[in-house]
Amino acid sequence: MNAYSPYSWQQDQMQRLDHAIEQQRLPHAILMSGPAGVGKQHLADCLIHRVLKKHMALAKFEALLTAGTHPDVRIVSLLSDKKQIAVDQIRDLSAGLALTPQISNIKIAVIQPAELMNRAAANALLKTLEEPSGNTLIILISHNPGRLPLTIRSRCQHMPQRVPDSREAGIWLSEQGVTNYQAYLELTSGAPLLAKLAAENKWLEQHQYLLDDLSGLIDRQGDIVSISAKWHESDVTLLIRWIKNLVKSLVISKLSEQITSDMAGNFLKNLKISLDRIDLIKLIGYSDFLDQSELEINNNLNRELFLEQIFTRWAALSPA
Repeated sequence: MNAYSPYSWQQDQMQRLDHAIEQQRLPHAILMSGPAGVGKQHLADCLIHRVLKKHMALAKFEALLTAGTHPDVRIVSLLSDKKQIAVDQIRDLSAGLALTPQISNIKIAVIQPAELMNRAAANALLKTLEEPSGNTLIILISHNPGRLPLTIRSRCQHMPQRVPDSREAGIWLSEQGVTNYQAYLELTSGAPLLAKLAAENKWLEQHQYLLDDLSGLIDRQGDIVSISAKWHESDVTLLIRWIKNLVKSLVISKLSEQITSDMAGNFLKNLKISLDRIDLIKLIGYSDFLDQSELEINNNLNRELFLEQIFTRWAALSPA
């Protein structure tokens, strides 16, 4: 597979996009959404490649695209020292889209992760979506499209990206040289790109360390401050995702009084605590708390205090 071939689980969507390109009916704005690790950015790259191949006369456009130096493709993303995409970034983008293409017949913009635009940035983008200039294509990539204003979503063609079935994901992971791929798919909620990353970075070991710490807190044998300090340098987004998956497994198991999936079974087995030690009502409340905490990750916050709140609320699930 070359760099601009869609993954197997994206073939149907790519075929529809190819048809739209051929029929000159490609929308001016597309929202690609879905969980992390399913290939949203890759599908966007494939689409950009197909569009430029159709519109561009320069033979070496692929080299420019791969190098990130194509003058008619603009990327807006989170700056390294910022928590949100700012209005100035979107204004600069809109100004660029208003110009004549330099070496092709179309101007393309990618905004990702789109849900991190602040309110002013979203309002600035809305003006561009309402009155697109010339031959333009704007691609929004989002892990959480519900955080985008409805006015933005309604002006884009929505293309949600699915998690492939485990067989399809397993075939792809095997081709990437990942053994024991089922365990990594369980850990990443079936997202194959995340599963590959998990295998490369030994996430299973880190996950088990987290389960050990959570077990200790439920048994009143762990120290919240020490555990928070231990995880201070971790990827907090990933940490919360793991805890959310665990909480989901616990809720399912408490409600059904049986383990309903291998993933839930493995998680609970490795947690090394009794389900009787967990209060269901508190567990559901904790799930809501984690959802809200996930939204606050990109805000300016005291990381250690943030983690202490996560672990304190977890420890409170167990009766005193």
